[in-house]
Amino acid sequence: MAQLYPLTSPQREIWFDQMLHEEIPLYNIGGYVKISGAINPVLFEQAVNLLIQKHDTLRTILTEVMDEDGIPMQSYAEQLTVTVPLHDFSNEAQPHEAAIVWMQQRFEEPFILKGQPLFRYDLIKTSEKCWYWLLQYHHLIIDGYGVALLNRSLAEIYTQLAQGKTPNLDSPSYTDFIDNDRTYVESPAFEKQRQYWLEKYPTVPEPLFNPRYRSNYTDKLIGSGCEVLYLPRDFYNQLNTLAKQHNVTLFHVLLGALYVYFTRTNQREDFAIGLPVLNRANAQFKQTAGLFVGVSPTLFRVERDCSFVELLQHINKTLKANYRHQRFPVSEINRAVGLGTRRLQLFDVNLSYENHDNTMNFNDINGQSVPILHHHEQTPLMIFIREFYAEQDVECDFVFNLAYFNSEDIKVLQTRFVNLLETILQDSSVPLHALPVMTEAEKNLLMTWNDTATDYPSDQTIVDLFEAQVEKTPNNIAVVFENQQLTYQQLNEQANQLAHYLLALKLPDNPLIAIAVERSLEMVIGLLGILKAGGAYIPIDPSYPAARIQYMLEDSNAPILLTQTYLENQLPPLAEGCQVVYVDKAEFAHQSTVNPQIARNPQDLAYVIYTSGSTGKPKGCQLTQANLNHYIHWANSYYFTDSEGGYFGLYSSLSFDLTVTSLFLPLIRGKTLYVFPQEAEIDDILLEIFSENTAIDSIKLTPAHISLLKQLDISITNVHLAIVGGEALLMEQARLLQSLNPQLKIYNEYGPTETTVGCVVKHVKPDEERVLIGKPIANTQLYILDANLQPVPIGVTGELHISGIGLARGYLNRPDLTAEKFI
Repeated sequence: MAQLYPLTSPQREIWFDQMLHEEIPLYNIGGYVKISGAINPVLFEQAVNLLIQKHDTLRTILTEVMDEDGIPMQSYAEQLTVTVPLHDFSNEAQPHEAAIVWMQQRFEEPFILKGQPLFRYDLIKTSEKCWYWLLQYHHLIIDGYGVALLNRSLAEIYTQLAQGKTPNLDSPSYTDFIDNDRTYVESPAFEKQRQYWLEKYPTVPEPLFNPRYRSNYTDKLIGSGCEVLYLPRDFYNQLNTLAKQHNVTLFHVLLGALYVYFTRTNQREDFAIGLPVLNRANAQFKQTAGLFVGVSPTLFRVERDCSFVELLQHINKTLKANYRHQRFPVSEINRAVGLGTRRLQLFDVNLSYENHDNTMNFNDINGQSVPILHHHEQTPLMIFIREFYAEQDVECDFVFNLAYFNSEDIKVLQTRFVNLLETILQDSSVPLHALPVMTEAEKNLLMTWNDTATDYPSDQTIVDLFEAQVEKTPNNIAVVFENQQLTYQQLNEQANQLAHYLLALKLPDNPLIAIAVERSLEMVIGLLGILKAGGAYIPIDPSYPAARIQYMLEDSNAPILLTQTYLENQLPPLAEGCQVVYVDKAEFAHQSTVNPQIARNPQDLAYVIYTSGSTGKPKGCQLTQANLNHYIHWANSYYFTDSEGGYFGLYSSLSFDLTVTSLFLPLIRGKTLYVFPQEAEIDDILLEIFSENTAIDSIKLTPAHISLLKQLDISITNVHLAIVGGEALLMEQARLLQSLNPQLKIYNEYGPTETTVGCVVKHVKPDEERVLIGKPIANTQLYILDANLQPVPIGVTGELHISGIGLARGYLNRPDLTAEKFI
């Protein structure tokens, strides 16, 4: 009976993982050797059987006998003779292509793991002078270094047979490594190295990638793809020269570029990566065919202000320290740090640098090795740098799991990777945060996307626009509230009277005037009166808690509070120097009705809206006349192409900047603003707006309001324009709106208060899968930046930064916060 041996540490790791994925060729490795000449099939098979005799790893048999952990023992057959099947494709219409397809299919056949050889050889003929040797191994018996060693060994045996020589079949036995591994596992060094890795990973790093395509597949195990990148030899040699200048290797340079890319695109400073290690500690093991290779889960972390050269030194130092502990099995590390079934390993990227000697000569016939992939890789991203031939371009295989990437994702990554390497070659002293991860094409696309320059009447204010409309349509109905209404002429005259009254109070230029009124005609008159007097309004919802109202009045130091008489008792005590003006009294009825002739500057404030204060004290956001004028002018030209449409219903709080659209758009178009009373129930308001007989054809609303519509009995509506803002719009909500009127145009308008109501817009179509926030509006630029204010590439998460004419002046009385947010 053959002697039994336990599996080594590297073999045990592969066995456990293979058992999790039975019948999947997850650990089939190898490829084919293209032989450019007339090979002798009989002699080739004879050489193969001598190769088996020379290298005992090829005679490995997994037995039914289990060790104490339930893992099969292995033995080595005394004699093992195989046949090498010959497959002739030379008569095919396209013999080479047919052979490649067949070899790929053959390569993906799983092995029977117990009682059978764990390798397969086939010989393929496509012409008299073109043959292929297909070589397949289960990873349990060989690694990449060993495959190259066996290739050279077979070529040497074949050559010696062809020349009538007796091949030398002496070779070190893999059993020596089995004994060596058992001694290591039982030694104090094993436990010492365990502690080393535990100290390296006090916490488990967050995953680098999100399986964003997982939902596209129903299979439990998702396959993989591969995109090949070729680094030109001259370029590769330049990188090698750079490495030597800084006393590191080319591997360090490539690893450094990956560190920069993945830390920058993931907004983090730590980067865990799996690095295969040769694990052949002496000359004997370097001549032994078998499985030695392990994986070192290496963690890098440097300050973002470091230069790339400093990063190279850190990588060099880290790898040297890890080298003394690299033999410790990665599976043991995973268990030691507490990884479970949801997260199987510490890293999501594996970088394998392969510069094995792959030169082969079969009795003066050249052979060239080509790896084959099994298409079942489960690591999100495996990168193989294959430097097999000194004069050829270097092949870089990016193997990716399809749950995490698609081919286009990887092609983009490869382009950025090369761009990063080119930049490093030009200047390796650049701080890491300044190295570009975007390509020039992406930068150009960003500039084109942000090219939104559009003319608008920049010398005017919202008052100028309104007064011009009064001249055009003085008798049109401007505002309706319950059974009351005002024409444009009437609204303008009453607003003028209030403005003259305020001007008579001798207030400073561009004063802040608070307005706490319920929805009514007086609300519209009050707002226009403040603006016509050269002031800026501070909207205060009368339903706010008294403490909040008092805070807003004190923080703004408003000299005037406009309110209604019946609200007097629910307002808090006013700060000293704050005067109350009641807009529902006739105290300014004797004032002039003509437009005040004062200088109104577009840079003056138009309004100050206080935020909710959910993350601290409420802060007043200062919006100028230029901000307001630009937004309203854009909205008018974007949402409406002619004189039709623009009859809005106003039902939200004045303290919500969503109201700005509903309030000012109809008044600069000569249309009617329908104001709903404060006490009206939202259900009744929506029923009235979305009815067949309503005069309202345009509405600004929130997604929450849309959800309410589902509960109401609405079958048809005259609303033709719905602008949605305030929170994220879901596609199901958009489709619900569309169902009320097939002709309804729906726009998703996004923008924080600091950018004047909306800065991004998207026309939502019912056949779309999800609602995007869209593109920047006129004279607005959007940038997704990282923590160092560098643009991130397409598809990479960052923070939205907005610039342009809509950008607010800043926060009232908060210079520190303004400096922090308005950069």
